[in-house]
Amino acid sequence: MRKIRTIIRKEFLQIRRDRAMIAIIFVVPVIQLILLGYVISSEVKNLQTVICDLDKSPLSRELISRVKNSNYFIIAGYDDRYSRLEKHLDSGRAHVVVIVPSHFGRDIRLGRETSLQILLDGQDTNSATIALGYLNAIISDFGREKLSGHLQRLPIRPVFIDLETRYWYNPELEYSDYMVPGIAAFLLTMITTLLSAMGLVREREIGTLEQLSVTPIKKHQLLIGKIIPFAVLGFLELGIALAFAKIWYDIPLVGNLGIFALFTLIYLLTTLGLGLLISASSHTQQQALFMSWFFMVFALLMSGFIFPIENMPPLAQVITYLNPMRYFILVVREILIKGAGLQQLYQQGLVLVVFGVLIFGFAVMRYQERLKE
Repeated sequence: MRKIRTIIRKEFLQIRRDRAMIAIIFVVPVIQLILLGYVISSEVKNLQTVICDLDKSPLSRELISRVKNSNYFIIAGYDDRYSRLEKHLDSGRAHVVVIVPSHFGRDIRLGRETSLQILLDGQDTNSATIALGYLNAIISDFGREKLSGHLQRLPIRPVFIDLETRYWYNPELEYSDYMVPGIAAFLLTMITTLLSAMGLVREREIGTLEQLSVTPIKKHQLLIGKIIPFAVLGFLELGIALAFAKIWYDIPLVGNLGIFALFTLIYLLTTLGLGLLISASSHTQQQALFMSWFFMVFALLMSGFIFPIENMPPLAQVITYLNPMRYFILVVREILIKGAGLQQLYQQGLVLVVFGVLIFGFAVMRYQERLKE
């Protein structure tokens, strides 16, 4: 045990002396937490909008005012010439054009059916779909309000069914509540994989691996001593991420942190094992960095972190089952946002155990083979 403690101490000292490594561990994740929490979002705001009001009635102006004050649309201009509206979309001046037909206000006052025309720039299909949803909500609320006022003047009032909608787990629909736990999982994956991947290669490049091989330290002691510091740093990194989630983004972390730590420990078998495998298969730090980045891109895109898995092609959905990060991100969100326990997450836990044992076991064998070379 004393030999293992000595190796652990050596690893921490070596990490402390490496300023670039300190920046990777502490500075970069903080910057990513701040930036990605705001940047990665499916919300669409500040859409440039051109209004074509052919009615110019008080009701049409009221509707336009609601669109303007919704914080989703910015009025880029007004144009009453219908033939010129297409040019606003072609030039990129507008992403949305709202056309209010003549007699719009009169039809509303008389309780008649009326319509609006909306032109959308469909290059970004996601933004166009979300923008249409925003406009539908604004226009529907406006129509119901005016229709209700009209029906109050009728001798017989129809019966309305009022729907009361409640959102569980994220009542305010804050997108950061959904994204930041995923960012924390990605940072844990990136840091632990990258650090362990660079470990063996760095030792070989600076010549200390040969010195360690001639000491009376056994291979398993050397391996344990090199792995434990990275696991500790991974937990420290995750603790910083959770503190940011709670303090900076005010995300209610409702789950059991003990269960969360257990799943994290299981997942570290995969990330540290993968890092060891990359390290044992690389001859230079540049090669290790490249291979780590290749895995990071795959893990990020195929995890459901940014793009919903349900929206992927069927073949891509099948490939995601080979990505351990897919299961860990689900566990992180379920525990921290929903407060799920072992009863709900045991299947994901079993899959992570299988991944961890297989990857870490194969990495250990490859690592020991590399030590013999």
